[in-house]
Amino acid sequence: METLSSAVFGELVSRSVSFLFSKLEKETAVTAPEDLQRLRHLLLRSGAIVLDAEQRHVPSKAMRQQLKALRDETFRGHYVLDVASCRAALGGGGGDEEVGHRAFSLSRFNPAKRVRFLSDASEDSSVLGGASPVELQEVVASLGTMIGDMKEFVMFLGSYPPLYRQPYSAHMFVEKCMFGRHMEKETVMEFLLKNEPRPPGAEHLGVLPIVGPAHIGKSTLVEHVCDDERVRDHFSLILFYTGDDLKDVTVSSFKDKCLIKHRHADNASSDERVLVVIELLDDVDDETWNNLYSSQRSIAQGSKMIITSRSESISRFGTAQALRMKCLPVEAYWYLFKTAAFGGDDPGQHPKMASIALEMANLMQGSFIFASTGAALLNSNFSTKSWSRILTGLKGYMQKNASMIGEYPDDIDAKDYPRYTWNVMKKKPDKYFLLHDIYQRGSGQEVPDISYLDLQCGRAKPPAGKYDILLTKSRIPPYFNYMCACEIRDIL
Repeated sequence: METLSSAVFGELVSRSVSFLFSKLEKETAVTAPEDLQRLRHLLLRSGAIVLDAEQRHVPSKAMRQQLKALRDETFRGHYVLDVASCRAALGGGGGDEEVGHRAFSLSRFNPAKRVRFLSDASEDSSVLGGASPVELQEVVASLGTMIGDMKEFVMFLGSYPPLYRQPYSAHMFVEKCMFGRHMEKETVMEFLLKNEPRPPGAEHLGVLPIVGPAHIGKSTLVEHVCDDERVRDHFSLILFYTGDDLKDVTVSSFKDKCLIKHRHADNASSDERVLVVIELLDDVDDETWNNLYSSQRSIAQGSKMIITSRSESISRFGTAQALRMKCLPVEAYWYLFKTAAFGGDDPGQHPKMASIALEMANLMQGSFIFASTGAALLNSNFSTKSWSRILTGLKGYMQKNASMIGEYPDDIDAKDYPRYTWNVMKKKPDKYFLLHDIYQRGSGQEVPDISYLDLQCGRAKPPAGKYDILLTKSRIPPYFNYMCACEIRDIL
């Protein structure tokens, strides 16, 4: 009798559990499409708030922190929406080779939040083709709460004046704006515009170090700060030191190598405030720095200095805490890359291509140069077949050059050692293109006739020997042209 009762009870429990799981699956299937639609509406609202705020001078630090949180969550929302939409479109179609079964986890270059998606769409029959709906629900709830908490923010926002002399900040075309560096810019602005009374008899020149990997955006940040109307009104003279280092620099030679970036028309006063910007590649020895710093301390009270470098060591020269430039969060980087790759097209209308672009973005690890050259390659042939070849080529590039690439792709550990690339449009390329150290030149300087895109697409016949190629052009100030030396070798 007890055995029979146990069997009946076990069967009832089994059926109850099966019923609950079945009900949960049905509720999830109903909820997920609604969450996708709600997320789209929330992103429109949050995007409008962020866009309006970025066009205004927001003096409150607390409000800027609130804006940063909303901006970050908006990028996260776009990432989750694109990944979920892509998985939903590809998950039920039986797959196109491996495209429908790729895992879209966040890249290792951002160890923070991770969106977890199953690596095989067949493992989960629910909506989103194997994506966990929990992540979608989390971002919908989080973004909805944040927007609800922005009522006072929006009310105060209208009272703040708009920014002027910011030609790109009002545009949605992110490939033409300084993208994702608003908090860094406000940090520099706060340092420059803050008036600190100098103690009697003291000689003190404020110094802000800005450090970060190669091509992370240090020069772009400084350029946008110096073009700001508030900075130009505050400083009578803005000087840029144009040398790559301070080796053997004297006071007179330093002045000779300084470019006048800005000067007030009525700058006859000897006590005018001066901003000096020094952009270096590496470190500088203490004696050279102390001599230079001593020569500059006699300039007017309120004058400031910015020094940028790839070397963390220059932080020791700062009178303020160093600003450390890092890669964009992966969600923000994806937003930048997809806009450059798809332009005005909706990635949701091209799920297979969107899945390829997502995987490329993860491989690129936050590199702005990779984003620019990669998007140019994708734009050269808008087709799934072409994009698949480009992705295969990018994977091969990362594997071939793995021993040289550090934490950030543009920081090459092995100096003077070339990186290998090839024509990605060929099924079986027969030539290697050896790319040497990347260097940058101003927009007014001559650029090579052959571009990296020409080599990758087989559109140009490269000359023999070593020659320079144009890697990419920046579309925002200071409009640098990025170049490198290249040579050809046979693939054995």
